Amino acid sequence: MIEKSTQQLEKELHEVENQLMDLKNRWPAHSLKPAMLIQLEDLEEERDRLQWLVEERNHKD
Repeated sequence: MIEKSTQQLEKELHEVENQLMDLKNRWPAHSLKPAMLIQLEDLEEERDRLQWLVEERNHKD
């Protein structure tokens, strides 16, 4: 597996955060579809993973 640079990880993190904002902007006031909730959870998990990786990289430098 090729290790990603901190810059690449930060770019991915930014993209995931943008996707989260977009999803939350489309969030309905009523009748939430289960697929949207699953997507939210997946994006939050990915965001947390990427944040952890970036923080670990920054501590190594």
